[in-house]
Amino acid sequence: MKKTLFITVLTTVLVACAPATTPVPTETPIPTFTPVPPTSTPTLDFALVPATIMPTQTPIPFITPDAIQVERWKEYQAELAKLVLANHSSQKFPFYKTALCEWDILGRSNQEVYVWAECTFPGTSGRGPAVIYLEVNGSIRDVKYAFPGPSRDVTISRLFPEDIQAKIYAYFSSAWSKELGRHLTYRLTHPEEPPLIVLSVIPAITPTGNLAP
Repeated sequence: MKKTLFITVLTTVLVACAPATTPVPTETPIPTFTPVPPTSTPTLDFALVPATIMPTQTPIPFITPDAIQVERWKEYQAELAKLVLANHSSQKFPFYKTALCEWDILGRSNQEVYVWAECTFPGTSGRGPAVIYLEVNGSIRDVKYAFPGPSRDVTISRLFPEDIQAKIYAYFSSAWSKELGRHLTYRLTHPEEPPLIVLSVIPAITPTGNLAP
């Protein structure tokens, strides 16, 4: 009995003297945080391309005809008409004698004159670049024309220098080409009116036939 009581008291004392154990707290995970970017204007990831500006049409520089070319303008007209209208007319008589032509000189190299020509005959018309080959005295020896068709570009590259070729392709859609056409229309009812290239260098003539002051 005493022994049992002694063990009980001893156990109680030992328990009371033992250090208290503190339970290890459960670790709470740190919450993840996604930062919200500040509101700002987004930057572009491409280069800004400036607006395309349509270039103004480059004027086509013309060559002023010399005195012989002005004097022989009817010869120039007839020789150009033979080729410019060759594929457009089925007339068997020499239609070129009454055909009308306008032309501008695009350049010259020695005895070669490079021109843009537009010709008309009642019921037909044609236009395009030509080379006029001159004799030493200024008369026409030969004319070569770049006929419309699949081979026209090849003919142009063969007959004309590069700087003249650029003028030719600009002339196809130039405003001055339309002006030549309008003057041709006027000349159909005024056949003695010379082409614009001649009018550009000769003095104006009054209705009475006298030279204008």
